[in-house]
Amino acid sequence: MKNLAGSAALAVLTVIVLALPAAAGPLVFPLHGQDGFPHSGPPPVTAASWILYDEMSDSVLASWEADTPRPMASITKIMTVMLALEEGDLDDDVTISEEAAGTGGQEIGLVAGETVKLAALVRAALIRSGNDSAVAIAEHFGGSVDGFAAMMNERAAELGMENTRFANPHGLDAPGHYSSARDMLIVGRQAMSMPEFVDIARSRVMVFPDTPNGSARMATNTNRILNSYTGSIGVKTGETPRAGLTYVGAAERDGRRLFAVVFGSVGQRAHFADAIALFDWAYEDLRINGALMTGIPYRPVAARVEPSPLLVEAGVEAYLHAAAQGMTGQPPGPPGEPLPDPVPAVDITRHPDPAPDSILTTATYWLGLVAGVFDD
Repeated sequence: MKNLAGSAALAVLTVIVLALPAAAGPLVFPLHGQDGFPHSGPPPVTAASWILYDEMSDSVLASWEADTPRPMASITKIMTVMLALEEGDLDDDVTISEEAAGTGGQEIGLVAGETVKLAALVRAALIRSGNDSAVAIAEHFGGSVDGFAAMMNERAAELGMENTRFANPHGLDAPGHYSSARDMLIVGRQAMSMPEFVDIARSRVMVFPDTPNGSARMATNTNRILNSYTGSIGVKTGETPRAGLTYVGAAERDGRRLFAVVFGSVGQRAHFADAIALFDWAYEDLRINGALMTGIPYRPVAARVEPSPLLVEAGVEAYLHAAAQGMTGQPPGPPGEPLPDPVPAVDITRHPDPAPDSILTTATYWLGLVAGVFDD
């Protein structure tokens, strides 16, 4: 009777295994116990907080202080332009006020009293990072900067941005104006789901209507890596004295879209360097391998107040490099810079059994186990 039961079980398992190629999910079997892949870990970056997200697998690949509120600078304008696209008509005429024309900081050069199309203002706000354009948008929809800020906060709450408060539409330093890397990932992804926004964000140059006296106005995109990084498609840069360098970046290669958000990067164009390092790590090291991964301790390049370990976050179906399995480590800092004290290692238990390498050997492996269960 046992032999008959064993034979029946083997037959059922054989049918299941033969059906696997048609199944939607990947075949997962125990890890090789002898594997000793080197773990590269997330790259060292200068940002005070950051997050790296893979849209294909809907997973955060890595993050550091991602929920810490910080000044956000001009990445604020992602929300400003997104709201304008959601609420308005790009053919709307907008009359420029004295307040908008005199905003200060980076501008497209609006002149009080002139009338321009909303389509031109959203492009100037996102491409040129025009503070004057952002205020003109705010007044058009909210009646005032404060009125539009209330609209921004309402939309942020709808999106689940729990560590964000907007005080203005441009991002100049102001009390009570802050966000977090995770929250800016949320609004960045939402904005980049809109074709009109994507079209603006990936534009390298723009021509704005001439001034009333006939002077030409044009600008290049402040997102410099649009011209230099393969797959870059947006989205927005920022810099103020309090925020430092900030950046929400998106890149896409072979249908795989990544988002990198950095706050407080230190050094000339360091926000670009940090984002590129994160993108490269994801595209080159975290290739498509369905796997389970646990936390890996990590510290940033620059010492921060009350640092805490970075957790690389992923689930069973996250697309992660097989080299990340069961290893802990800390990437080296730049040459000549001492490393911070190491954080405690995390022990990861892996399956000791040797794993098969193909569907055929997988079938043999599991069928042999079942046969052993029913053996005399």
